[in-house]
Amino acid sequence: MSLDITTLRLLKTREKYEELVGAVPESALEPATKVILNDFGRWFREHPDVKAIDFGTFPHWFKTVHPNVKAEQHAVYQSLFTKVQIDVEPGLELGIRKRWIGAATAAEVTKILEAYYEGQEVDLLSVTTIMDKYDERVKRELKNPQVLDPIEDMLKKEEESFGLKFRQDAINAAIKPLVDGDLVLLAMRPDKGKTTWCSDQVTFMAPQVDKLYPGEKRCILWLNNEGPGTRIVMRTFQSALGCTTEELIALANTPSKTHGSMVREKYAAAVGGRMGVLRIMDVHGWWHHEIEELYKKYNPCLVIADMIDNIRFGGEVLNNGQRTDQLLEGMYQWQRMMGVKYGFATIANSQLSADADGVQFPTLPQLKDSKTGKQGAADVIITGGAVNDPMLGNSRYMGTTKNKKLPTRAKPLAVEMLLDVDRGRYNEAPR
Repeated sequence: MSLDITTLRLLKTREKYEELVGAVPESALEPATKVILNDFGRWFREHPDVKAIDFGTFPHWFKTVHPNVKAEQHAVYQSLFTKVQIDVEPGLELGIRKRWIGAATAAEVTKILEAYYEGQEVDLLSVTTIMDKYDERVKRELKNPQVLDPIEDMLKKEEESFGLKFRQDAINAAIKPLVDGDLVLLAMRPDKGKTTWCSDQVTFMAPQVDKLYPGEKRCILWLNNEGPGTRIVMRTFQSALGCTTEELIALANTPSKTHGSMVREKYAAAVGGRMGVLRIMDVHGWWHHEIEELYKKYNPCLVIADMIDNIRFGGEVLNNGQRTDQLLEGMYQWQRMMGVKYGFATIANSQLSADADGVQFPTLPQLKDSKTGKQGAADVIITGGAVNDPMLGNSRYMGTTKNKKLPTRAKPLAVEMLLDVDRGRYNEAPR
């Protein structure tokens, strides 16, 4: 009851009531407190000129608006009115706000546990998400959210084109370097080269990591939840060295004094000298909160999300959406929020729908299962089209159907590239 009394004491003035009433968790209050708090609001609406509850007249007014309340219950309310007249001590507001958050969290957890013990089908892992939200809300109470980054630092990064650059000049000419919070969506038809495109880019970006973030031991994190991760490892070695499988085998059979074999030595040199700069994780069947733990642990500057569609999400993240496009929007917005929260860019793989088959430059509505959900979450959408002509089997037509990172006076990306499957590379076609 101490929380209830302190809440009423704090919100008995119009200023604090209007400022804080929305933050009060009704689920954590006693029934009598809820009634009084609601009547505080009604009193202020009926008396627009008063700045605080007048406890000389409020109890009598309270009886008139609750004529059916029994005498013994009125005595309980009168006791509360007497206690509430005492003012809150200065400095207690922050503490009470944290207690509101704690009480609301406890009520949510209790509801889940009660349902579990009653035999209902519940996701106990959702408790972890609730506790994460508690931690975030408490931190928000303590942290000044104002953006205080000096404009000079922002402009310096723009001047120096700070961020991760792509391997191909045509892409760099059309898309600014990737920085924290960016979300790039790569969409292609199945088996048309999404993995190779990502492998080509990350092995070029890997040597840039320690130069952009010196001394921080940042990494590129590749989250795989489709095929075997071993295929991605093989492809990244091909892309990093520009070698065929046969050439990699020859290097693997050549001893190295420092790395065991020459394939490792040359790969380490190609990615900037630090093997751990690129980490490939198999996350098949993982929940979103488990993925977030990886972000906390490895501190990535870039995440390859292959594919977000296959991550398991709880209803609280998806806002109880029902349609596929609504669910996808929640998933991709979550990934974007993670990039902002933990300071990394994302390249997310997705698929094009069947009506994009054989199309050179697919359009925005041709993303699979998405009306506007994925499109709204992304800063840049790159599509890779392919035509059904055996003579052009290695041609990929890369275009940007959405680009919020278009450099000044640049043109949207629309270029033919040649896929070198054997070496894990994309090369610009001769013009």
